[in-house]
Order: sequence, then structure tokens, then C-alpha cells
Amino acid sequence: MMQLVREKPDQFVAKWNARRKIQDDQLASLPASEVKEKEKQRIRWQWASGFINYPYFHQRETGEPVTPEWTPKKTAILSIPFNEADKLQSVQYLELIQAWLHDQGGQIIKTEAEFKQGDNRWLRAYFVLIERTISNREVKRILMTRLLKEHIDENGAKNTGPQIDTLERFEADKQQIQIFRAALARELTPPDDHLRFVYQQVEGVDLQLHVFPTSRKNDTSPVFIWFHGGSWSTGHWSYCPVLCRSLREQGFVVIQAEYRTSQRFDGTPLDALADAHKIIDWAIEHAKELNIAPQQLMVGGFSSGASLAAQMAVLNSNKVSAAAYIAGCFDPSKDSWYNSVVAARQNTRQLSPLHMLNTHVPPQIFFHAKDDEMCAYPDAQAMTQQLTALGVPNRLISFEQGGHFFIFKSPDDRKRISTELGQFVDTLKWKRNEDQH
Repeated sequence: MMQLVREKPDQFVAKWNARRKIQDDQLASLPASEVKEKEKQRIRWQWASGFINYPYFHQRETGEPVTPEWTPKKTAILSIPFNEADKLQSVQYLELIQAWLHDQGGQIIKTEAEFKQGDNRWLRAYFVLIERTISNREVKRILMTRLLKEHIDENGAKNTGPQIDTLERFEADKQQIQIFRAALARELTPPDDHLRFVYQQVEGVDLQLHVFPTSRKNDTSPVFIWFHGGSWSTGHWSYCPVLCRSLREQGFVVIQAEYRTSQRFDGTPLDALADAHKIIDWAIEHAKELNIAPQQLMVGGFSSGASLAAQMAVLNSNKVSAAAYIAGCFDPSKDSWYNSVVAARQNTRQLSPLHMLNTHVPPQIFFHAKDDEMCAYPDAQAMTQQLTALGVPNRLISFEQGGHFFIFKSPDDRKRISTELGQFVDTLKWKRNEDQH
């Protein structure tokens, strides 16, 4: 389907239907069997998914909107057997349901005032859509449980109490409810290993910074601000592989930041960028309270969080003194989704670190796998080449394989990152707490 999303709507319909006819014709020659019927069903669901997904991907790739009332999409939605629980065993059926949820959930967020504010907007829209459309309690229970589990895995459980209550009303598995409530309790319970601060409120929702102090509270310490990954869509402040722990051990105060994302706030990369500016300013303004040296402020992140950190290293170079990136995307102007949500408001090249470097940016270290399929390794190479030409200290630590998520796959790679990071920090010659270094 993705090969056809740039086609005009009429052309897409013709080609997508032609593809289905080829598949149907191939099946027609086979003798009747249960396997044949399942394959016919799989083709039908794949066909419907294509028509539901096409408007979103077409606009993302071309900038051309497709009317919400597009007949092929409406026909595909009408073909979905929503109330048959046995269908939930099929991967293709679940992909069809996901396409429907994204399309119709997006319409709810765009058109209904209740969903233009507050936390967990997409999750809330999904739950409302399921309640409005599906009558079978078992199907509701299964889908809602799956959605809430995915949401908590990807975003944390903050403010998910109403959805947990809904699942309890539909008599969801009691053990799973306990797991959800335990996750929510962890979000609400004051931590015993760090401090939490609210750095801003967005429409009544507290956005927090999680500050992990060093053991010597009398001395000021350098500070590291971490931006989690998640493609600007998902993510949780606690997801920080290697860097946060390593820098704490080296005498840094570590701040792990919560910022606006798409799934929780229907946020854009520009919202995340605005939050990042506020996070840095808040840390500097509270330097005395946090026992940090504001002139020794380092930023870092993974994936989209690394992109955000790199933007801060350029746009806030008078405040940021060093940066560390894991698998960062340094030219979001090449990303069709990024352009689809940002370009109407700002030139995306002016937000792409690869096109923004200058002699004022701070020292930087890059950790990147050569086979990264999501954030191009050549862009990391180009960043270091430009920094070197500008006379800015930098290092690119390359990994032969592991893809975008290489850091989660190899203990040896994580150990190497910690070692290389320590050597990079040594070159900064920052004063750190002796008992941590």
C-alpha cells in the first residue's frame, strides 16, 4: 500500500482494487477449504485497511488532503465486523482495527472540544470510539485492554485512571487491572531516589522534571538534561539507556524530562521544542536549589530525543555547553511526517541541526549504528565532518550493526558507550564531585 500512497485518490482506488482482483483470481483456482476461506478473509481485511490508511499517508507524503467523507474509506469501514470476538485472533484483522482507530480517533480529536485539551488524548479518543461503535462487551474489553497496555508500555500510566475504571466496569481481567493500577500508583507516589518538579502546566496537566542528585549536596555539579525518544509521538521520561546512569556515576546531576508528545497531548515537534527551551531555562533559574553549575549544562537524548537535544545545542548554544546523542535524526527536514506537521508553521531546514551548525555550538559526541534504518548514519557522519571543519570538538562512536535500537541489544555496546562517554566528559575538564568520579 505504501508504494501507492502518492497516487491521486482515483488512481489509488483503481490500482488497489486491481491488486485485490489479482489475489482473488489466484484464490479462485484453489479447491474450497478452510485455509482458502481464511485467505479470502485476510485479503478482504488488507484491502479495507488500505482504503482507511490511504488518506492519512497520502496527506503525509504529498501534503494533499483527502476529504474525511471519501467514499472508498467509508465503504471499507462499513465492511468491518466489529462485534465478532473470534476475529481478534487474526493479525490482519487487528491491523484493520488499528487503521480504523487511527482514522476515526483522529477525527474525534480534530472535531470534539473535549479532546483538544488534557492528557492521553489519543487513548481517550480510542476508548470513546470503541464505546460508541462496538456493542459486544468481550470485544470492547479485549481491545481496550490491549490499547491501555500498549499506552502504558510506551508512555507510562500517568492520568490513566479513567481508562482503568472503564476496564473494571467491563469486568476486565482482575490481575491485569492490578498491574495497571500498580503502574498508575508508581506515577503518583513520591519517588525515594530522586526529586520531582513541575516546570510548567499545560491545560491543567503538570509537566515534570525528574532530578537525580549526586551524593555530595554541598558542591555544585555539572548537569545533564535527558530527552527521551519515541518519534515525537510516544515515550516516557524514565527511558534513558546508559547515559543517565553513567553520568550520575561521573558526578552529574541528571534531569530526565517529561515533554509534550503526540499520543498524550496531540503535540507536534514544535511543542516539544518549546518545552525543551523551558526545561533548560528552568534548570538554569533553579541552579542554586539543584546545586548545579549552569555553565556546565549538557543535553542528550535517544532518537527523536537526540534530535531535540541537537536542536537545543544549536538554538541554545549560549546555555548548552555539551551534548551527547544516541541514534539521533539530524535532518528532520527529510522526514515526510515531520514536514507534514511542522512545515506549515516553520521552515524545517531551520530546525534541522545538520543545516544549522555554526562555530558557537558546544562539543558533541555521537553514538550511532551504521545500519540504522530510521535515523541515517551518513547524517551523523556529516554532522561530525561539519563540526570538525568549524573547529568544534566532537566524536562519532560507530557501531557496525544493531540498527536504530542497537543500544538495547548488546551489553558490550552499552559498556563501550559508558567508557567513551567518560572519556568525552574528561575532555570537557569540568569540576565534578570527587566521590562520584
